[in-house]
Amino acid sequence: MPHFDLRHKDGKIDPLAPFKVLAVMCHPSSHLSRERMVAHIQKETGQAKPRRRPFSPEEFMGEVRRVDRRAAVAGGVLLTMIQLQANGYRGSLNQALPLVAELLPKWQQPEGPSWSKDCHVGHHPHNRANMLSAYKEYRSAAHLWAAALHGQQHDRQDIWPGSTDTLPTFLAYAEAILDLACRLPSFVPGLRSAMSQSASWRFTVPELPQVTLDGLALNSEQLAIFDEHLDRKSLS
Repeated sequence: MPHFDLRHKDGKIDPLAPFKVLAVMCHPSSHLSRERMVAHIQKETGQAKPRRRPFSPEEFMGEVRRVDRRAAVAGGVLLTMIQLQANGYRGSLNQALPLVAELLPKWQQPEGPSWSKDCHVGHHPHNRANMLSAYKEYRSAAHLWAAALHGQQHDRQDIWPGSTDTLPTFLAYAEAILDLACRLPSFVPGLRSAMSQSASWRFTVPELPQVTLDGLALNSEQLAIFDEHLDRKSLS
């Protein structure tokens, strides 16, 4: 995957960095879609001339709202696999999917400086095939969505991709999550780990803060869902 350099010419963070990161989070595999999302903003700031019809600012946020339902699945699955592994369970897709399916309706995006109150992460399709499809589609950006979810779960307004002030901290947590994800066994023949550095989106900013990824313990609600799922399997 490309490695985006978000440093401006003056050595500071690119003012458009949050929009570029959000475009990657929305369309990790489509250069055309990413280009359309940021083209209007680049034109307005004089950074570039759009080669295709650009998204308006309203369309930009509408696109985030349109895709976040599926993209959040990838982040949730990855973060849950890491939590399971950290707590002595098998950190596999099969174990993570039931937890994610039960908890997704309760997830909401926190309010941010450039994200509206009605931008929710709700996810409606809970069947296994759709969830696996979403994970596969957004896998290369799953650590970014997982970082956003981690910030929400722990009420951390600074773990947020929507502003230049919070983006370095957000990316630092995404890197920490990616590092743990690369240590997860894949449980898929031919793959050593659940994710790899080379197949994941990464970004360079002027300064990446040191962070500690704590709070990975499964909460009581997750444990109850996990135990219920195990009981159902044993009875089937």
